[in-house]
Amino acid sequence: MLPLIAERKSVFPQFFTGRLIDRQVLEELVAAANQAPSHRKTEPWRFRIYQGAGKQRLVDELLAVYGRDQPDADKIAKKFGGKIDSSGAVVLIFLHRDPQESVPEWEEIAAVGAAVENLWLSLSAYDLGGYWSSPGFVCGDYGEWPGAAKNERCLGMFYLGYYEAPELPRPRGDWREKVEWIGKGS
Repeated sequence: MLPLIAERKSVFPQFFTGRLIDRQVLEELVAAANQAPSHRKTEPWRFRIYQGAGKQRLVDELLAVYGRDQPDADKIAKKFGGKIDSSGAVVLIFLHRDPQESVPEWEEIAAVGAAVENLWLSLSAYDLGGYWSSPGFVCGDYGEWPGAAKNERCLGMFYLGYYEAPELPRPRGDWREKVEWIGKGS
């Protein structure tokens, strides 16, 4: 197995140093994401990158989606605001649905997932860590994301950062238990 795949891991915001990530690095990560496969070349991934002063805008947008009038809105702002503040950048991940709906929606969601995996696998080249978070109020039927097109919906937030973290176990079950062989092979 390729080491890049075997070493891919989630690094959570509590381990981030808060150090800003250079725009060129972010551009290279998004360029890697852009190489993902998509049926009929719909390229349904869209990204918004928040860093520096833009991170406060993300907190404001989260509250707009969640509902500022919700009784626990302050708790949500604190919880997500802390993760956002710890990050060197936060990437919002969107599905940009093909207006012609030339492929099933699930295929476009899978393509967005492939794009995010490309970005994730590229982090180690820059000594970065990352974590894809998809809270229900961000990704569910809660409401439209501010400024999103009618054919777009948010599929989560990807927190990015330089980090100082202990090595944590990443157990995986045996792949042989997840395969059914059909027919005779070599």
